[in-house]
Amino acid sequence: MPGARCPVLPSVEGLARTLLCIYAARGLAIQVDVSPEHFIRGQQEDLEEMLGNLLDNACKWAKSNVKIQSVLEGGAVIVTVDDDGSGLAASMRDVVLQRGVRADEAAPGSGLGLAIVRDLVELYEGTFSLEDSPIGGLRARLRLPT
Repeated sequence: MPGARCPVLPSVEGLARTLLCIYAARGLAIQVDVSPEHFIRGQQEDLEEMLGNLLDNACKWAKSNVKIQSVLEGGAVIVTVDDDGSGLAASMRDVVLQRGVRADEAAPGSGLGLAIVRDLVELYEGTFSLEDSPIGGLRARLRLPT
C-alpha cells in the first residue's frame, strides 16, 4: 500500500481556495464539510490529484454550488463531491472513466481527469463511483482506506 497517513482536510481547503479563484467570475460557492480527523493511507500528492480533478469537474459543471464532505465508514474515509449542475446520464458514467473520453466536447478539458482518479483509487485499493447528487447534479464518491 503506497504512502503513510495523509490528512484529507488541508488538501481540500487549499484546493477549494484555488478553485474559487479560478472560477471567481462564475460566483460559485464551495461548501467544505471535511473532518480534520479524517486521514487516508496514501501520498499527499495522490490525494490532491484525485480531489483536484473531482473538485475541478464539479466547479466546471455546477450552476452555483459545490459541496465536499467526508465520513468514516468501516476502516475507510468516504469523500463525496457534489455539484448542482445538470448531472450525467447513468449510461455515460462508466464511459467517462475511460482515458480521453469527455462527456461534453464544448467544455475545456482533456478527458483524463476521471481516468486518473479511477487509476489512483485502484492503486490504493479503494472504490470510486459517479452517482446522482442530492443537490441536483453529479456526485463523485471516493472510498479510501484509512
